[in-house]
Amino acid sequence: MGSYDIAIIGAGLAGSSAAAALAQRGWRVALIERRTLPQHRVCGEFLSPEAQHSLRALGLYATVAALHPAPMRHATLVSARGTRLHVDLPDAAWGISRYDLDLALAQGAVQAGATLLQGATVTDMAIAPTHATITYRMPQGTHTLHARTAIIAAGRNPHAVLRPRLPDPQAGHRPQYVGVKAHYTGVRMPAHVELYLFEGGYTGVGRVASSAGEVVNVSLLATRAAFQRAGADPLAMLQATAAWNPALAERLAGGTLLADTLVAVAQVDTGRPGVAWDQVARLGDAATMIPPLCGDGMAMALRSAELCVPLADGFLRGTLTREQWQAGYTQAWRRSFARALWVGRRLQSLLATPYLSDVLLHTGAQLPPLARLFVHATRSREVAVAGGS
Repeated sequence: MGSYDIAIIGAGLAGSSAAAALAQRGWRVALIERRTLPQHRVCGEFLSPEAQHSLRALGLYATVAALHPAPMRHATLVSARGTRLHVDLPDAAWGISRYDLDLALAQGAVQAGATLLQGATVTDMAIAPTHATITYRMPQGTHTLHARTAIIAAGRNPHAVLRPRLPDPQAGHRPQYVGVKAHYTGVRMPAHVELYLFEGGYTGVGRVASSAGEVVNVSLLATRAAFQRAGADPLAMLQATAAWNPALAERLAGGTLLADTLVAVAQVDTGRPGVAWDQVARLGDAATMIPPLCGDGMAMALRSAELCVPLADGFLRGTLTREQWQAGYTQAWRRSFARALWVGRRLQSLLATPYLSDVLLHTGAQLPPLARLFVHATRSREVAVAGGS
């Protein structure tokens, strides 16, 4: 199937944006995706101002702006008992369907010169100091691809051969979550993103632009116990959260769910330790599952690509060794995400408890500077990355 300078496994936000940015720099890029785009994903579909900053750095801002995302300027949190906290966003955020966004970014990578392989499931990857050999399966058969190096951006649950090889003794003791997402029409929605809390989780609601027109994204993250309590069914879970938070029921009144947009994902581990490098660089959720309360995982996926691309470019140009790339990316990743992950995971636990969520929202409403401090603490830090050109 030919040789490449770099192979990127996963054509989500991080993988496609990294592929586009590296192809723009003149490198031969193979972008490998096990699914066929476009598809709906479980996601809040919220692009924060930080995400837009990364899109500019990656040369993809115009690509996404051309999709005419829905603007959002405020965030509102509502507890199950009705306590509300309003927070102004530092700048306008964007709502955009992943169905359209993933396809646009992958097409942007192809237009920049990358080769996109869809429906290709990676079955083996061998990394040597000077090259990477990747075996993948397609309907037509099994193929082998050679590259000088590789990057993994295969989401929260990469194939077994791509998982971190470091032991994780706590994996069986951390709570596992279920995620559900659907689009609705007929919902009256201001230019806000809203978060409705219930015992065991939360539901986000926001306007998004899509190829079907402007719709409202309704996405939730719930403990397995809450999912079982709702009947262990994605649609029943959406209906149950509206019953558990009357304000959410009021918001969705009169709305119509678009059945083909309903998707769910199980075994979501938001406490998995971060692994920015395991043989090769890992981007987005392949490094760790990012709690939605960190602001938005889409921004962090794009930010990880922004951090990694100049270092990968430096390695391919010969100005950085593999060890320098690894050290630089790992350090930048930790500086950007460690604090946000720590704060987000603790907020997630506190806000899923009804009494504590009321206390926190009431305190934030009474002390706006404190609320802004927590919002700032869940954002990734801006750091300069040296290396490359």
